[in-house]
Amino acid sequence: MTPEEAQRIRAQDAAGRLDRGDPEVRRVIEDANRTSVRAHVYGRDAAARRTTRTSLLVTTGAAALFAGGLALHFLLLTR
Repeated sequence: MTPEEAQRIRAQDAAGRLDRGDPEVRRVIEDANRTSVRAHVYGRDAAARRTTRTSLLVTTGAAALFAGGLALHFLLLTR
């Protein structure tokens, strides 16, 4: 089940349009809830995780460059 399908099922359940008395419907609703939570926690797809990883690497690189530049500045200032 895709995250989009899970969202539609959850919306139908929230609106009260699904019969929670039927065990199969209840199983599908639970699966939709599980899929939505996983999508929220781990990201929707590989591209979303890759974007997060890339922004983390860029931020770390920028912080390292800043710290290196600051250290170099203070090293050259003492001479």
